[in-house]
Amino acid sequence: MAKLTHIVLIFSVVLAACNSGKSKKDFTGTDTASVVRTIIPQPPPIPDVLPDDGQIGVRKGAVFIFKNRGFELFSGGEAMGKQYAGVINMYSRLKIPGLKVYNIVIPNGFEFEVTEKYKDKVKPNKKAINDIYAAEHPDIIKINPVDEIRKHRTEYIYFNTDHHWTSLGAYYGYRSFCVAAGLSPVSLDSIPSKVKPGFLGLFYRLTKSSILKNNPDSVRYYLFPDSVNFFIGSSSIGYWAKSKMYAEQVSGANSYSVFLQGDLPICKMETQHKNGRKIALVKESYGNAFAPFLINNYEKVIVVDQRSYKGDFAALLKAEGINELLFINNIFAAHTQFHIDDVRGLMK
Repeated sequence: MAKLTHIVLIFSVVLAACNSGKSKKDFTGTDTASVVRTIIPQPPPIPDVLPDDGQIGVRKGAVFIFKNRGFELFSGGEAMGKQYAGVINMYSRLKIPGLKVYNIVIPNGFEFEVTEKYKDKVKPNKKAINDIYAAEHPDIIKINPVDEIRKHRTEYIYFNTDHHWTSLGAYYGYRSFCVAAGLSPVSLDSIPSKVKPGFLGLFYRLTKSSILKNNPDSVRYYLFPDSVNFFIGSSSIGYWAKSKMYAEQVSGANSYSVFLQGDLPICKMETQHKNGRKIALVKESYGNAFAPFLINNYEKVIVVDQRSYKGDFAALLKAEGINELLFINNIFAAHTQFHIDDVRGLMK
């Protein structure tokens, strides 16, 4: 009997082995033996510091000229970043029911061009931004756009002769914001645009460098199809004068002022979207190129320049029915005392 059982066991093992080599069909009728899994190779990650390529940088005052472009070298301290975080935290305590508060800190252009040769001259923007966010209240919705922008580092995302990002760089920052805000970003594939050529920005004005003069910029701005009413306000709540979103008359060294007509203390955009989403944007000049993208997602967009608005900010938010509040500052502003004081001053 034991011998018979042993023979049956051997036969069962052999049968199972034979069946395992045969084609099988799953419950959908698919021949599982013929299925080939296709693994799509992922591109290697872009390093935070690029290999040394032999390019030599030259310092002219506050400007670092490198690869025929001008840059600022960020060296902000952690204590100043924490102070900025503390000021943003003040706004999480506003007595406005349901108000969402976002913070996005924008990296500067050298974050995406730094090579091994010069890595000790700067502090990584990505870490500095995360340090700020680590000191912020959990209710603050934090957006670090460095990784999204880095994917596009070879595109025209920062100017050659100026410290600002281009509208394309601002677009990638906007895409990062949309992820955090639960929005679908507009695609630029079919959006018409205009270009202002011959822009020589701040870095050129500070250095008069022939290298920068021979590598001038152009300023592109997008003509979104949504109907928009644009207004310029004042410190008086409820006062709005109709105007235009773009200052198309500017040119040359003033070309960046095409966005929102430059650094207005306050302006407002009302769109055809009736989704109940109304946002206030607090910014310095980096926010000018960013703000126009928001008209694709919001019913109302109010833009306040923290440096010059003198009205009752909290009362403004309530009067305009604002339910989302976004702070957008570049990495230097977030580590500069007077900018921090300006943001704090809006609460007075």
